[in-house]
Amino acid sequence: MPEVGQDGFESYHHDAPWGQDILKSGRTIGIGSYGRYDEQNDYVETFKTVKSTTAKVTNEKGLSYATIHYKGWKTWGDAIDLDSKLTIFNRDRFVRVDLNLSNSISGLCTGIVAIKNIPARQGISKNKKWAYLATYGNQTETKKDDNLGMAVFYPVDTFAQYVKTKSTHTIVFKKTKRKGQPTIFWPPGRWNPTD
Repeated sequence: MPEVGQDGFESYHHDAPWGQDILKSGRTIGIGSYGRYDEQNDYVETFKTVKSTTAKVTNEKGLSYATIHYKGWKTWGDAIDLDSKLTIFNRDRFVRVDLNLSNSISGLCTGIVAIKNIPARQGISKNKKWAYLATYGNQTETKKDDNLGMAVFYPVDTFAQYVKTKSTHTIVFKKTKRKGQPTIFWPPGRWNPTD
């Protein structure tokens, strides 16, 4: 892996012995990443200014997870600590994302990269507890006629608003009511050559 992408960023998106990055997300939050939505500038702020970042990977029977601690994540003058736990399960295509903030902030968000001519779809579960944002279509870098499905599932009671920025379909969460109240969402992905 030390040689991957060493001849330029673009090489990640070409077929190679190690595989291929099929999604070009550029400066967006990709699929299921997280950031803070700046309503005045219609922009998602990611992790440009962080005092320190530490990560640990844990493997257990049936699942693995990475815990990431962002100390001093600064956006709009506010500096907070954010703890992220990303859990994958051995029989699923889902990732569970748990976010815990040291202080309550507005604008915490996730989303999906907006690909030209691929519409976003939204829906709510029958029990009205979960909602989704999804895209599906020919949105890969494989230069083939194949399809990629991306989605984010999230609890309805955490939803504040949907925003389409220049490059991202964005789900903005409600301001957390108290320190330690987690924000949870599930981003799956499905690429038809994996069927």
